[in-house]
Amino acid sequence: MHRVSKSKKGSKGRARTIKLLATQHKKVADKRKDFHFKTANQLLSKYDVVAHEELNIKGLARTRLAKSVLDAGWGNFLSILATKAANAGLLTVGVKASGTTQDCSNCGKRVPKKLHERWHNCPYCGCSLDRDHNAAKNIRNRAVGHPVLKAQLTPEAIAGVIAKPTL
Repeated sequence: MHRVSKSKKGSKGRARTIKLLATQHKKVADKRKDFHFKTANQLLSKYDVVAHEELNIKGLARTRLAKSVLDAGWGNFLSILATKAANAGLLTVGVKASGTTQDCSNCGKRVPKKLHERWHNCPYCGCSLDRDHNAAKNIRNRAVGHPVLKAQLTPEAIAGVIAKPTL
């Protein structure tokens, strides 16, 4: 980027530098896309249902975390995951993200904590675990209660959604 801005506009050197920069960007994008596909395959080969938080990615992209959010490519990953799950006859469930880290996964009570506090200690039930692990359990619990998943778990459910397809 720096070399492009320092080179003279319209020169052959600038065109060559732009081409090099474009190939570097493509290489990073291809690596990210490959990681997304491999991660989606790994999750879908291990689990029948994958639950995730429904995040406002466009809203997060307008914060001071914008570069990190956009660089990770969350939207692309979720679309790849949903497409691959649909093709395999599996299910992805998006759950409401609010309060997943604040609510206790054991008793359901709200335990307010600041972002720098990385450990969840519930004064009501004594549950003590990592904040992210607590949030993951809350996401799983919300996905189990999700109407889409409840419909899939009825006896009239579509074959291949509950049981893993054999290869």
